Amino acid sequence: MTTTFRLSIGILVLAVSLVTLDARQRPATSQQSSPARAPEVFCNTMQAGALCPTGTVSVLKLSGPKANQWLDAVQKYNDAVEGATRKLKADARNILTPAQMAELDRWMDKGLNPEVNRLLASRSR
Repeated sequence: MTTTFRLSIGILVLAVSLVTLDARQRPATSQQSSPARAPEVFCNTMQAGALCPTGTVSVLKLSGPKANQWLDAVQKYNDAVEGATRKLKADARNILTPAQMAELDRWMDKGLNPEVNRLLASRSR
């Protein structure tokens, strides 16, 4: 296993763990008024764990050459996340049942990133 693959999987596991922990800590009956939209750190339109390039530039308040360097780094990271996910799914086909594969797909779904973004916003400085 490559270091990038392990890092990507570790980040995905951390993101899922944070969302699960946050969900357990919230009372089931809590009804919040429409909170301000959380900044997109993890892209809502991409697979779980993929960083939002422009959203992170904004959150980190980057500009000029630093912003361009950051965007390059984010692109490499997102490519690694996508590659690691494809590799994991390919390896898992020989290990998991179809139902377990469906669960794995659910973990990697696009719908997870907005939850992570809300969690990050709720823990803002």
